[in-house]
Amino acid sequence: MPTVRTAPYTGVGFTPMSNADQSGARHKPVRRDTNRRVIDATCSMHGGAHGFTPLVCTKRDDLIELNPHAMNGCVIILDEKAASELFDVLGEWLG
Repeated sequence: MPTVRTAPYTGVGFTPMSNADQSGARHKPVRRDTNRRVIDATCSMHGGAHGFTPLVCTKRDDLIELNPHAMNGCVIILDEKAASELFDVLGEWLG
C-alpha cells in the first residue's frame, strides 16, 4: 500500500534544509501545506525502486494537480468532473 504524507510547501527551486545548518543556526520549521500531499508511487517508465517516485497531489482552488516525479515535467490537471470520475473508478477498483 502506498504511503501518503503531507508535504512541506516546496515551490519552484526549493532546496530542503535541516533545522540546523553547518554553522548551527536554527531555521524556522517547514510550513505544512494542507492542500498538498505526496504519495510514494512507482514509475513503470523510468523504473527504480518500488515506492520511490513521488506523486505530488495539490488542490488549487477547484482543480486537482497531479505532478509525477515532483519535477513539473508532465502535470495532470483535473477539474471537478474529472476528479470525481477518477474517485469513482478508484473506489470501484479498490472496493
